[in-house]
This record gives sequence, C-alpha cells and structure tokens, in this order.
Amino acid sequence: MSSVSFPNWFPWAPQALDQRFNNGWTFGNVNVTLANSRAPEVEREVVSRHSYGRQIGRLMDAVVRIAAKTGTQDDPQVKPLIELARQIEDIKAKARQDRAKDLLDELKLLKRTDPKAWADLMKAVSS
Repeated sequence: MSSVSFPNWFPWAPQALDQRFNNGWTFGNVNVTLANSRAPEVEREVVSRHSYGRQIGRLMDAVVRIAAKTGTQDDPQVKPLIELARQIEDIKAKARQDRAKDLLDELKLLKRTDPKAWADLMKAVSS
C-alpha cells in the first residue's frame, strides 16, 4: 500500500492520502489488485457510473465555490487549487472549440459530397 503526499493546501486535510482501487482491472498503466480495495465490487460499480475525474471535479468545484463564498480564494493554500480549476476549464473550452470546428468541417463535407443527406439533415434539424 502506497501513499501520495500533496502540498498542504488545506491545513485540516490529511498530509497523505491512500487511494484504494478495484481488484483485477487496469486503469491507465496501473494494475489493480485485491490488496488495493476492501470492496472492489462496490468501487467498480461507482466508477462505472461516476469516473474518478468526475468525482474529483465535483469536489474541486465545491471547494472553489466555498472559497469564493468565504472570501478565501486568495489564500496561498487555496489559490493553487483555484488556478488548477481555471486551467481545467480552459482545457475543456478548447476541446469544445475543437469539436465544433471538426463538426463544421464534417457538415461542409457532407453538403459538398451528399446533397440528399445534407437536405435530410437540415429537415431533421429544423423540425
């Protein structure tokens, strides 16, 4: 069992976190074993519905909102998390722009190469 230490952004948080994972599956380049989780079936079900990214994102959103409401967003221990949240939002905005550009390119190609499919699509969109 290994722990990962993070900067102490929140003095009330533990200095080291121990994350247990599901048994018998791979997450990226991490091989997960029974020793990593006391209830791998439950954890597998949770992750199948709510990814680790979604779970962490919701926690981050809550902390950023709490910091804004309490006026602690400039606290040196909170500021790095708020900056991380801003950077993540920038990445998401860029991804949306990229998807929109790709979609527009696909639509232009469809209009040029398959006028009937284009007309059908325009009918479906306007109805």
